[in-house]
Amino acid sequence: MLMHDHEAFFPPENNHSIWRYLDFTKFVSLLETSQLYFPRADQFEDPYEGTWSKRGIEVLRDPRLNNGLPTQAVEQFINAIEIQRKQMFINCWYANEHESAAMWKLYLQTNEGVAIRSDSDTLTTILDKSKLNIGLSMVQYIDYDKTIIPFRNLFFPFVHKRLSFAHENELRAIIWSVDSANKPEMVGETVGLSIDINIQELIKSVYVAPTAPKWFGPLVQSITKRYGLGSPVICSSLYDRPAY
Repeated sequence: MLMHDHEAFFPPENNHSIWRYLDFTKFVSLLETSQLYFPRADQFEDPYEGTWSKRGIEVLRDPRLNNGLPTQAVEQFINAIEIQRKQMFINCWYANEHESAAMWKLYLQTNEGVAIRSDSDTLTTILDKSKLNIGLSMVQYIDYDKTIIPFRNLFFPFVHKRLSFAHENELRAIIWSVDSANKPEMVGETVGLSIDINIQELIKSVYVAPTAPKWFGPLVQSITKRYGLGSPVICSSLYDRPAY
């Protein structure tokens, strides 16, 4: 179920389109398993993922500003983030009403990929049906040199990112494996976990990459039919020449 009204989460204020850009093999895997995959936070490329901001650490280490916290306690708190990065599992979406040229380039390894479009209300409904405790939040983009990420909740570092990533306009779902409701799902040192979803309910449409070869669109159409997905398949016109 979703953790509603949680202080560390910033849920979407209004319903809007969300997208996931996938290589073809990942798309087929999604259809085959009917599961959303949540990679572990320390597996992300961004080395700042789940860390406190530089300004926050400066304040935390300043005896004049940290209410006299012992130095050892401060350092233990800071170092604990490496443990917490291995306890958080995150599923990411691009939130925008339109497809993104940047996202196509960032998340596809080849031209043979797709983007699935859903909406934030649908994702909210689907995640609320899970037996796991899940947080849903828009990412807050800040200047890590000037802005303090609140220390009062361990989720806060995982819903903040640097301004350099603001183009991602990210909506993320977060599972904390230490939560008592989530512990039974964890097996050893897994680097990711999956939750069952209703694919038919989630996927509103499938967009074929704008640079995909002509034969790829019909293949995507065939695969969606094979798995009983009734959502329309749309060949992206992002790079079509304008017609006047």
